[in-house]
Amino acid sequence: MAPTCTGRLILHYQPPRALGLLVGTLLTLWSAGVAVLLANSGIAADEGWQVFITFLGATLAGALAVLFAFWTYSLATISYLLDRNGLVIAWGPTRQIVPLRAIRRLVPASSVGVPRIRGVSWWGHHVGQGDVAQIGNVLFYSTHQTSDQVLYVVTAEKNYAISVEDPEAFAREVLMRQELGPTAEVTHHVERSGASLESFWADPRARWLAAAAVIGLALVWAQIALRYGSIPEREPLHFPVNDTVVSSQGREAILELPRTATFLLAADLILGVILHSWDRMAGYVLFAAAVAVEVGIFAAIVLALW
Repeated sequence: MAPTCTGRLILHYQPPRALGLLVGTLLTLWSAGVAVLLANSGIAADEGWQVFITFLGATLAGALAVLFAFWTYSLATISYLLDRNGLVIAWGPTRQIVPLRAIRRLVPASSVGVPRIRGVSWWGHHVGQGDVAQIGNVLFYSTHQTSDQVLYVVTAEKNYAISVEDPEAFAREVLMRQELGPTAEVTHHVERSGASLESFWADPRARWLAAAAVIGLALVWAQIALRYGSIPEREPLHFPVNDTVVSSQGREAILELPRTATFLLAADLILGVILHSWDRMAGYVLFAAAVAVEVGIFAAIVLALW
């Protein structure tokens, strides 16, 4: 796509994205389809281990579909904004702010090559890092299909790779604005939307607590998957301590426990991530409570199936 001017010295550019969006959409639909097929297989399965493995596979495929959907959405938003103060590289919730005065040179990839990219990389979509021999480590935000579509932006702190159809014209635009000088002070930094999620992800303790809660939920469902097939359909469920009947509906009633555990975990994780950005200790308390709930429900299932 050709660049557009939103003002006399503001250049907004979106690189070609059609191929990358098509591939991303196909990957998303494929992952979602695999998740649905595995879930249906798990519902129809009789053996405990088969149920557990198929549902685990369905969960992983569903998570992969969510990731592909997010990456495809981010590709749809990729753009470069150039003005007298700096270059802004936007991709999904991320904005790389590059001061224009920090740009030392612009190097077309046709002269130095394109490396293997570590990160999100498929046809028409490349976001990640790569090492270029004559430049160093480069952060890619590119939709290139050939090296002629890649331009390296070399600065004092970081190096970037973007996709422009006419590197020489883009270089002239950068040079013109550098000669005019900035109208405001701009620092080299990264902006991300979703402060709550960023705060949570940067805290190892919060991540470990949340991971422990998720593992607890997996164990709850694993216990059901392994024991469900051996429970008579009409047998009442009871606690062995005092032989109290919990439900007379048979084995289907036991499914309410993992369903409740799943709902409570989702609520605790969402509230925990939100509260963590406001008060870390409040977030820790909710994550720890989620772990305790999963342990308690796991124990309740063990007792009910004793």
